Amino acid sequence: MPPGLPRATGVLFGSAVALTGLAVFFGDGSAYDPLAWLGALAILVAGAALAAAFLGRLALPDLDRAGRAFVALLVGFVVWNGLSIVWSVVPDRSWEYFNRGVVYLAFAALGLLVGAAMPRAPRALAVSLLALFGAALLWALAGKVIPNLYPDGERIARLRAPLEYWNALALLAAMAILLALWAAVRQEHPRWLRVGSVVALFVAVFALLLTYSRGGALVALLAVGAFLLVSRDREEAIGALLVCVPPAAALGAWAFTQPGIVDDGQPYSRRLSDGLQLGAALLLVGAAVGALAYLALKHEDRWRPRLLRVSGRRLAAFSAVVLLVGVLAASGGNPVEWARDGAREFANPTSQAGAGPNRLGNFNSNSRWTWWEESWELFRADPVAGTGAGSFSVARRPIRRNTTVATEPHNLALQFLAETGLVGFLLIVGAGTAATIGVVRCVRRSEGADAAAAAALGVVGIAYLVHALVDYDWDFVGVTAPLCLVIGVLLAAGRPTLQGVRRPVLVAGVVLGSLTMVASLAAPWLARREITSAYGAVERGEAVEAVDHGRRARSLNPLSIEPLFAEAAGEEARGGNGAALDRYIKAVELQPQNPRTWYELGRFELDINLRDAAIRHLTRSAQLDPLGPAPLVLERIFQQ
Repeated sequence: MPPGLPRATGVLFGSAVALTGLAVFFGDGSAYDPLAWLGALAILVAGAALAAAFLGRLALPDLDRAGRAFVALLVGFVVWNGLSIVWSVVPDRSWEYFNRGVVYLAFAALGLLVGAAMPRAPRALAVSLLALFGAALLWALAGKVIPNLYPDGERIARLRAPLEYWNALALLAAMAILLALWAAVRQEHPRWLRVGSVVALFVAVFALLLTYSRGGALVALLAVGAFLLVSRDREEAIGALLVCVPPAAALGAWAFTQPGIVDDGQPYSRRLSDGLQLGAALLLVGAAVGALAYLALKHEDRWRPRLLRVSGRRLAAFSAVVLLVGVLAASGGNPVEWARDGAREFANPTSQAGAGPNRLGNFNSNSRWTWWEESWELFRADPVAGTGAGSFSVARRPIRRNTTVATEPHNLALQFLAETGLVGFLLIVGAGTAATIGVVRCVRRSEGADAAAAAALGVVGIAYLVHALVDYDWDFVGVTAPLCLVIGVLLAAGRPTLQGVRRPVLVAGVVLGSLTMVASLAAPWLARREITSAYGAVERGEAVEAVDHGRRARSLNPLSIEPLFAEAAGEEARGGNGAALDRYIKAVELQPQNPRTWYELGRFELDINLRDAAIRHLTRSAQLDPLGPAPLVLERIFQQ
């Protein structure tokens, strides 16, 4: 917490940073259950802060037109997600997606209040996020050094903790690289912070390599290029990169040869042996990088004039030559044919890039091209409203071309087009455009160190947007919550505040709204607990208890088919086939476009010897999912 702040402002800033840390470390990837408690905390803290602002205890930002447009459009997008429940093919998933959007709104609101109340908010936030992201990357690497910290590492070696997804961790590493560059080059920072930032830059580059994320690496390169273009400390940034990148690349090249670090399915003994070597190497190389950074900063006046001679044009020319040489080397002297082969490989639905380090040189999209085509087909079928927020995994079933699991199409633009139609797409694009304008204005109205911090945070936002073209980052609270906090801070920083605003009557509305949103978040989570209890009761032979748990789950989440299936399992266990059949029919009525509901109904009818009805309903399931399990069951039926 920065010194000299009013207590209320300090508590607000500390709470916002703490919540962001919880999102990074405990968000558990794209899972919903952690979002319930984490999002509830964020909503309650944001609600309390808004209430304090309406009581005159905290400053309220006087946003410009771009800031007001961002808030209005983002709220509109989240509300549209909620409205899509009405027509969604999976309304329970759309409800959860609405809840996720509310959580992001809470982080954006916290950012707005922090930016309004706290002087030099961009600088404080940038340092805090660098510390959080650096700690997350160190924790991820610690799981390589000490395998017990991440026991699942023997199954899949790619670095992914604590975000549980390698590409999301790669995006976090790219963000950390940008913030570390900013902290390392600013001369107003104390030397210890600059040296520590150089070491953090080394750690972030190395961690990025161990994710094997091609998209993350490309985003990092583009983001660093953008940073060099907008930064006035270009020479210092180049020096920091020269100190960090070669050692990180050399250590990465060595790590790629160690099976216990990069290969799946390795025994614990091998992972421990190679991991301890990695830990020793990290400490030694990290210490060397820190020492070199210290010496470089101590003698900065000697080497800096030489780098000052490197003009932007010369740097661009040198980069172009390096890129050209690299392309010629990779293509064997035939870049045109190499590019054509790469494009064909990218769109090839039958091959995969693999899971090891070799995937870094592979052009295959890992089914992304296929998912993008499917999402475009869904958009063309319903261009205005879409199939419902978060519904891609089910909506794609009638047209899917392979059996790969795809929660989302790995492209936010196509995802929002397919799921929320033109309305949702234009709302979120409008919000992003307004945010971009607001961030640019923040950089322009800031001076010196504040402008540099705002620019670095702005490039962090650019990194997110570029990465969102190849992944589904909206599902990951660990990267999207920090982004919303950053945008909120930048939109409000340096702006006037509303003076003398006291609206006690609005406090009641804020409290009521916060409690309502917390209830909305908690209901699906509590329903899942009841469903788990229901199946547990079935296994114990307690059929009546299982039915009761299923009914409670249905009352908590009436949009989901899972409580109906749990209740049907309980009815089956106590011999109530008629009641169980009624639950399966209700599931079909609730989600008639979901092939699973028809499949479960047909399967149960087959079990109770309703063969003709089973064939009809399994046929409907097969129509909704030609590559699903129903065609195989039908084939067995007709072979009998």
